[in-house]
Amino acid sequence: MNMHKHVVIQSVLFSSLIVFSVPAVAVDTIQAVALVKLKAESLQFKKICADLNLTCSEDSALWKNKASNDGKVYLIDNTPQLIELVKDKNRYKVVDAWNFKNYQHHNQSSEDGELGDYGVEIFPAFYPLNRQKFAIAIVQHWGTGYSGGGKGEQFADFVMLEPKGKYQLALSNVPFYSYEMIRACFSEKDYQTSPHCHDESASSLSIQFKDVGKPYYQWTLNYTDFTWEAFKPEKSKVVEKHREVVMPFEQKNK
Repeated sequence: MNMHKHVVIQSVLFSSLIVFSVPAVAVDTIQAVALVKLKAESLQFKKICADLNLTCSEDSALWKNKASNDGKVYLIDNTPQLIELVKDKNRYKVVDAWNFKNYQHHNQSSEDGELGDYGVEIFPAFYPLNRQKFAIAIVQHWGTGYSGGGKGEQFADFVMLEPKGKYQLALSNVPFYSYEMIRACFSEKDYQTSPHCHDESASSLSIQFKDVGKPYYQWTLNYTDFTWEAFKPEKSKVVEKHREVVMPFEQKNK
C-alpha cells in the first residue's frame, strides 16, 4: 500500500441486533468508537487466523474495541470487507460480514484531476447514528508522490451497518482528509539553515454527535486546516477551522 495512504486521522470514530460498548464518558457525550489493531505476533491474532483458516497477510488486519469487554473482533482487509467475529467455546466464529468489493463510491474524481486513484478502504472506527445503530466510513483515496513530498485527498461515504451483510448509505462524499507537501530545500546550505524545508498544508476532520430528538443524531463536521510555508518556523503555521452541520439520511445528492 502506498505510504501516503497511512495517515493518522483525528476523526475518531449495528443494527438493532448489534450494540457496541463505548468508553465511560459524561452522559451527554456521544462519541465514535475507535478500534485498535491487534499485533500480528500476538497469540490472539494467530488463534483467530487459525480458527477461521484465514491467510492473515499484510493486506488484512484484526481490530477490537479496547474499551469493551464484549469479546468481539473485526477483520478488515483490502477487498474491502468487514467481518465481525466473536469467541465461542474457545474458538472464534463469524457473526456477520459486510463486503464492499463492488461498492460504487460517491466520490468519482479528485478535486485535482492529476491525482491517481489509490482505491477505497474501510476506516477502523464506528460512528454512532443513534443508540443502537452505527456507520463505518468507506474512504476513497486519491494521491500522487513528489520528489520529497506528495499530495492526497480522501473522501468518505458513511454507511449504516445492518444484519446479514446489508448496509445503507447515511452520508456521501464527505471530505475526510487532505494534505500536500512540496520540497523547497535543494542545496546542503538550505537544509542546514532552514527551519522548514517544505511548503505544507492539510485538512483533517473530527465529528461531534448530538441527540436532537430525531431518529438519528445530528453530526457536526469540524475541519481543521493548516498551512505552513517553507523557510519559516513552526510558529508561523496558519490554522483555520470551519464546520458543517448535517443529518444522516437527509443529505442532498452529492
